[in-house]
Amino acid sequence: MVENSMGILGFDRVIALIADGTLSEAAKNRMKDLKPFRNVNDAVLQMDRISALQKISERNSRFPIEFFVDVRPELKRCRIKGSFLPSETLKQILVILQQISNIKKFYQQNRDLLKPLSILLSALNSFEQQYRQIRRVINDDGVIKDNASPELARIRKQVQQTIARLHREVDRVMHQAKQEGWLHEENPTIREGRFVLPLRSESKRKVKGIIHGQSATGATFYVEPLIIVEINNSLKELEIEEQEEIENILRNLTEELRPDFDDLDLNIDILVELDFLHACAKFSQRFKCNVPRLLLDKRYLIFKNARHPLLSLVKDVVPLNVSINEYIHCVIITGPNAGGKTVAMKTIGLLSLLAMSGIPIPVDDGSCLPFYDRFLVDIGDQQSIENDLSTFTSHVANLRQFVETATDKSLVLIDELGTGTDPLEGAALGQAVLEELIKKKTFTVVTTHHSGLKAFADKHDAVVNAAMEFDTTHLMPTYRLQLGLPGSSYALEIATRMGLKDAVIQRARELMGTDQVKLENLLLEVETLKTRIEEENRSVQRNKKTLDNLISEYESRVASIREKHDKMDRTIAEELERIVTESRSKIEHAVKDIREKDASRETIIEAKKTLDSVQQSARKRIEKKKTPIVTSVKSAIEVGGWVKIDSITGTGQIIEIQAGKKKAAVNINGKLLWVSMNTLNPVQIQKKENTRLPVVSVTVDEIVSYKLDLRGLRLDEARDALEKFLDRALLAGLNQIQIIHGKGTGALQKMTHEVLKSTPGIRKFYFENFDRGGTGATIVEL
Repeated sequence: MVENSMGILGFDRVIALIADGTLSEAAKNRMKDLKPFRNVNDAVLQMDRISALQKISERNSRFPIEFFVDVRPELKRCRIKGSFLPSETLKQILVILQQISNIKKFYQQNRDLLKPLSILLSALNSFEQQYRQIRRVINDDGVIKDNASPELARIRKQVQQTIARLHREVDRVMHQAKQEGWLHEENPTIREGRFVLPLRSESKRKVKGIIHGQSATGATFYVEPLIIVEINNSLKELEIEEQEEIENILRNLTEELRPDFDDLDLNIDILVELDFLHACAKFSQRFKCNVPRLLLDKRYLIFKNARHPLLSLVKDVVPLNVSINEYIHCVIITGPNAGGKTVAMKTIGLLSLLAMSGIPIPVDDGSCLPFYDRFLVDIGDQQSIENDLSTFTSHVANLRQFVETATDKSLVLIDELGTGTDPLEGAALGQAVLEELIKKKTFTVVTTHHSGLKAFADKHDAVVNAAMEFDTTHLMPTYRLQLGLPGSSYALEIATRMGLKDAVIQRARELMGTDQVKLENLLLEVETLKTRIEEENRSVQRNKKTLDNLISEYESRVASIREKHDKMDRTIAEELERIVTESRSKIEHAVKDIREKDASRETIIEAKKTLDSVQQSARKRIEKKKTPIVTSVKSAIEVGGWVKIDSITGTGQIIEIQAGKKKAAVNINGKLLWVSMNTLNPVQIQKKENTRLPVVSVTVDEIVSYKLDLRGLRLDEARDALEKFLDRALLAGLNQIQIIHGKGTGALQKMTHEVLKSTPGIRKFYFENFDRGGTGATIVEL
C-alpha cells in the first residue's frame, strides 16, 4: 500500500518537483527510486545531510557541484582487456575528476558545517595522477593532442604537408579549367572525402580523371583529376594511420586507468548521491523546510505551522498546527465541505511520507512525528470497472486490508469514512473499523460528516474530535484545524447563504428533528464564542506587548538612573577624600607652627585663620555637590497649569482633574490623555495669547479593537466613525487594523479609501485576501 499511497498523497509529484533541481540524469534516476526507509537512523542521517547543504546555501555560499555525465556504463564496457575509452568519454571523466577535486577543497574549508556528510566526502579520492595522465593525451575539447605520441606527431605533420601539396595541385588544375571555361562552379568541392572539380556536363571529358557523380539536374559532373588521385590516396592512407595510432594511444591510456575503475566507479556513486542531496536541499530551502524529530518508541505527533508543498505552489497556505499525545490513537475530523478536512489529512500523510523517506519537511522547529512502518490510505473515488468494484465496495475492500495489515507503527488515513451507503449503517461500520484499529494502537486520521462518529469520539478516551474552523459571520472556512471539538457541516447555513428559499430551509430543520437542530445550533454557538474569545485574546496579546515594551523601557531608564547615582556617589566620595587629605595637611601644618613658635598670639590668630579657611572651603564644596531636594508639588498642580508626564516627551496643559485627584486629563499636541497625578511634574511655560488647541478625548487604557464594521451606516455616520476609529488605533499603537465596508454600490469603499489617503500615520492599505472578504474589506497598516 505504500506505492499506492505515494500517488494518492502527491508524493510522486513532490519527488518530480525535487528531481527538477538535479544536474545529472543519474541523480534524476536516483530520485525515482526514493522510498521510505526501513531504518529510522537512515532517514535521520539523510535529513541531516540535506540540512547541512541547505545551511551552506543559506549562508550565501555555493556547494561546487556542476553538470556531469554518468560514465559508469563506459567503464563497465572497458573492463575487458583490449577495449578503450573514447576521447569524448575521457573528456567527461576529466570534468568529473575536476569536480571531485573542487568538492574536496570545499569540504576542507567547511568541515564543521558538512560534518553529516563527512563519511561521503572523506571517501572521495584525489585522482591527481589519473588527471595528469588524461590531460597529457587530450585537450579541453576532447581532441587527441599532436604530442600524445611521437608517431602521431609524425603522421599529422605528413598530413599537413600532403594537404598543402594537394591544395597547390587543385589550385593549378582549377586555374586551367577556369581559363578553358570548363567549370560550372567557382570553387572545388569534396566528394566521399576527396577533392573534385565541378565541371560542366559537356566538359566532363576535358579533364582526365575519375567521375564521382553528378548534380541532381545533371548539369554538373564531379571529376577527380588523375594528377591529384595519387595525392588523395596518400592523404587517405595517412588518415587511416592517424586513426590507428589514436586508437593505440587510447588503448594504452585505458590500460593505465583500468586499475582505478573501481575507485572511479565509487566516486561517481558519491557524486550522484551529492547531486541528489543538493537537489533536496534546494527544495528544502525553497519551502522553508526543517528536520523533524522522528520518534521510534513514542507515538505522539506535533506539527508546527505545517504547509502542503504542492498547495504552496498555487496559493497562500494557512499553516496546519497539530499536537496529539501518545494516548490518542484516532483523530476524527469534521466540518463543512471544501473546509479543508481532506487537505489537512493529506498534509499529515504527505509530510510523514517525506520524513520517512529522509526529506526535510515544511514545518517549524520543534515538530516531531512517529516513525511509521507503512502507510494505508483510502482517499478519493477508487471504483474499478475492470474489477467490478463500486465506490463503496472499493472503500470496504480497503478497510478490510487496513484491519488485516495495520500495526501499532502504521499510519491509516481514511477520507469520508462510512460514505457511499446508508448513513446509519455507514456510521456503524466506520465505528467498528475504528474500534478494531484502536485495539491495535494504529494511529488513524479520518474525515466524516456522520454525527454518530462525532459522539463516538467524545466517549472514547483514545479518540479525539477535530474540526475545521468556520467563520460563522461570513460563512467562510478559515482552513484552521481545531482539536477537541466536533465541527458542524453548516449545510443549512451555507444553503441559506446561497439563496435557497427560507421555507425549504425551515422544512429541512423540521425534518432534522429537535435534538439534531439543538446540536447543530450548539456547535454554531461554540464556534462563534470561540472566535470571539480568540479575537479578544489577540487584542489582549497586542496590549500586553505594548505594556511589556513600556515596562522594559521603564526598567532600562531606572537602571540608567541607578548607574548615574552610583557614579555620582563614587565621584563625591573621591572628592571628599581629597578634601580631607588636603585639610589634614593644612591643620597639621598649623599645629606645627603653634608648637614651634610657642603659641604666640599672632601664631594662634594665623592658625585660626587657616582652620576657618579649611572650614569655609569644605562648606563651599558641600554646597556645590548638594543635590536639590524635590519637595512635593502635587498640591501646586491645577487646571490650566502646564506639566510634563513621566516617560512622555513634550509638555501639556491640564484640562480637567478627576474627583479625588487621582487622575488628570492633559492636552498634549491636541490629544487628551488621562494619566495618574503621580506622573505629573509642573513646569513654567510662557503663555501664548489667543491660542487654543483642538482637543480629541481619548482614554489611553481603553482596549481598542483592530476591526471596524461600517456596513449599514449612512455615509456621514461611517466617515465620522472611521475617523474616530483611526485616531484611537493610532494612539493605541496598533500595527494593523481591518475596515469592513462591504461591496454593495462601492460608496463606503470609496469614502474609506479617501479618508485613509488623507490621514497621517497610514503606512499603506490594501484589500483583504480573496478567501477572507476580498474587496469587501480593507487592511490598513499603521
